[in-house]
Amino acid sequence: MIETTVALLSLALAVTVVMLVLARRRLHALAELTRDIVRDPQRRIRLLEESPDSGERELARWIDALAEQVQAATVAHARERALLAAVADGLTQGVIAVDGAHRIELLNDAARTMLGVTSPLVGEPLLEFVRVPELRELVESSVASTAEILLPSGVRALVRVARKWGGEGRVLLVEDVTAMRRLETVRRDFVANVSHELRTPVAVIRANAETLIAGAQNDPKMAPKLIDGLHRNAERLARILADLLDLSRLDAGQYRLELSPVAVKLVTEQSLTAVEPQAAKRNVRVHVAIADAVTVRADAKALDQILVNLIDNAVKYTKVDGNVWVEARADGENIRVEVRDDGPGIAAKHRERVFERFYRADPSRSREAGGTGLGLSIVKHLVESMGGEVGVEANAPQGSIFWLRLARASAVTAAA
Repeated sequence: MIETTVALLSLALAVTVVMLVLARRRLHALAELTRDIVRDPQRRIRLLEESPDSGERELARWIDALAEQVQAATVAHARERALLAAVADGLTQGVIAVDGAHRIELLNDAARTMLGVTSPLVGEPLLEFVRVPELRELVESSVASTAEILLPSGVRALVRVARKWGGEGRVLLVEDVTAMRRLETVRRDFVANVSHELRTPVAVIRANAETLIAGAQNDPKMAPKLIDGLHRNAERLARILADLLDLSRLDAGQYRLELSPVAVKLVTEQSLTAVEPQAAKRNVRVHVAIADAVTVRADAKALDQILVNLIDNAVKYTKVDGNVWVEARADGENIRVEVRDDGPGIAAKHRERVFERFYRADPSRSREAGGTGLGLSIVKHLVESMGGEVGVEANAPQGSIFWLRLARASAVTAAA
């Protein structure tokens, strides 16, 4: 009896051990399948569908259900990230998202352009890449803040920093304000310059008029001088106002241009008639080297105004007994017209701004020459309105070259 009991216990123990080993193997297999699902949510537990254990089958179904939910969430998350990236890249503002360690998580196209980079930079530390103290203060601040900073690329940017909702990290909105600040500077300079330009002739006219009213009109020596001053400054005011009116019409698109083939040499010769008195007074020789066949697509009156301004400036600002050259030559599909002089020239720092309104490289010399400070601005507007380009560069060994480039025309019309 005892032997039978021992045998049954041994058999039960053996069966239990076998069952445990089998269960362990099944659990190990289940763990491997679950691991594969975690790595690839599209996989499913198929090996346990035929398991005799209902518990294993139920567990397999729940794991498959969880895998389907994970897969759906992954697809939705990828779709949302793609949509967010598309929206961010479509913005004109730069968008930079960083995590709690200030590593870049998102960088849109506008931000890459402002930073001067082409790679995504995702995962890179922002503050190590953009070493700007003001940016570090913004990112490390505990509150949302805004500041205007100068980026290493030379872009002046307005940066707004906000904390991420529900976690660490920051979102930076970067707006390029370089052009805006430059326009503000130009506007301030224009207001200041136009006030100064108008103040001088108005003050002279007022002073001379008061002197005449006080009795100087009866002084045979003083009266003619005062009247001459009134006349000269009144003419100066008229020229300034006329140029301002032309500029306002150009800005408003009311300056109508009729483009047609125009002979450059013919217009140049017409322009010289307005400049000859000033050239003769300063003994400046104007040399024209333009072929009869050189034609451009332009408005004849506008081109005449452009050349009068450029040649008159060259005559005024070159040295006495100096020279001015007017030349034109083919430049690809265009014609390049140059007005050169052998005067003192223009410093490099002034060349980019000489076409701004009232900007003067040498204010005292410009006013002595009688300029309004608006001629070159009008030249720039007219050339660009005709689809051309204009610029200035140094002349060797001295002097300046003012050039304009207009489209070449094939023939000259009878009107031209």
